[in-house]
Amino acid sequence: MSACCYQCGGTDGALIPVGIVGQDNSAGGTIRACPACRKVNRLVPMADWKYIGDGRPQYYPAKGAAR
Repeated sequence: MSACCYQCGGTDGALIPVGIVGQDNSAGGTIRACPACRKVNRLVPMADWKYIGDGRPQYYPAKGAAR
C-alpha cells in the first residue's frame, strides 16, 4: 500500500509526515499530507514540531490570530 495524503487522498507530490495515528495498542502509523493540503490547512510538518503531544496534527496559527 502506498502512502497517500490524509486530507485529499492524493499520492502526488512530496508527502510529509504531519501526525501519528494509533499510538495505543494498535499497529499505528504516520499521517502524511501533500504540499497543497499542508498549505491550505496550515499543517506543521513533524520535523518542525516543538513538542510531540498526543501525535495529532499541529497547525500554524492563522494569519492575524493572537498568539
